[in-house]
Amino acid sequence: MNVYVLNTLGAGLDTVGLLSAEVEIRGIIGLTERSVGDAISGYVYQREFCESRGIDFVPIESYALKDAEDRARLEALEIDVLVVAGWQRLIPDWLIERCRHCAIGVHGSPYGITGGRGRSPQNWAFILGEKEFHVSIFKIDPGIDSGDIIDSASFELTEHDDIRTSYYKVSSLMARMIIRSLRSGKIERGEFEKQDETGASYLPQRLPEDGAIDWRRPSARIRDFVRALTRPYPGASTSIDGHNVRIWRALPFEASMTRDHEPGEIVKIFSRGDVLVATGDGFLLVESYTTDALDDGTAFELREGEVFESDSHAERMETIVRRHREKHPNLPLAPAILREAKISVTDCSTAR
Repeated sequence: MNVYVLNTLGAGLDTVGLLSAEVEIRGIIGLTERSVGDAISGYVYQREFCESRGIDFVPIESYALKDAEDRARLEALEIDVLVVAGWQRLIPDWLIERCRHCAIGVHGSPYGITGGRGRSPQNWAFILGEKEFHVSIFKIDPGIDSGDIIDSASFELTEHDDIRTSYYKVSSLMARMIIRSLRSGKIERGEFEKQDETGASYLPQRLPEDGAIDWRRPSARIRDFVRALTRPYPGASTSIDGHNVRIWRALPFEASMTRDHEPGEIVKIFSRGDVLVATGDGFLLVESYTTDALDDGTAFELREGEVFESDSHAERMETIVRRHREKHPNLPLAPAILREAKISVTDCSTAR
């Protein structure tokens, strides 16, 4: 059986590594070499990986798979099963139809594949403070995460997890489910389960500007926000007097001091560089952060008493909801998103 993988992300490469240990992979289809400044979060160039494992590398130019030469190159391949491991774009119909058995996608959310279709499900899981994540591999069709389910599994999101470890868990489960489904002959026989469309709801797209911190929120929720956007993502952002700061790791901090500080105020900078910041209900210890360089090339330095600017989380969520409705008026949002935006399901139905 000719198994190909469509991937361009480091997280997807983790799946490939696990999969290739037990399944023969004919080739990896991935983007050509890109500059460090490429806007694709988590992008990796896979030629060296393929050469080290004796796997064919099929380079393509277009992330949207709209380039005519890319299409001709892919249509020349004999693909039985296409595993889409790290490709955050919809797969065109012509490529789906090229697969003799199926193209396999992976999607999950705290609400399962059907209740959390759409964008950035793992990021949203942390932002919404969820404790469990449900993953499915499915037969890709022209819709958005709407294909027949091949297999499902779930894992716990603990207080020690962040977006990086969540990706590791999904990669491991995806590989395990694909191996099991190939070995059992389930994929060849087409023994899949249709999704119940009556329960379908969607998670909205997130943009870089949606990553700004609201320091007026509780410490635990800000910590979750940071966990959602840490590497390989651009980081949760904040600023002081126009100087941008990216926060990569933080945790709620119980401090025996007065709480009459303004949310976002830098209360203490410890000797090892950790920064204590006042929040809406206490303090957050920022353990890892980076600042923009100044004109002279030196890093902008934080100082005690300065106050980080707050971006209104409520207003940001309302913007995200409005943006989704304008772009996808027929795709109902997941109830958890509406609750986060302080919008009831009834109000949402009326608005649509």
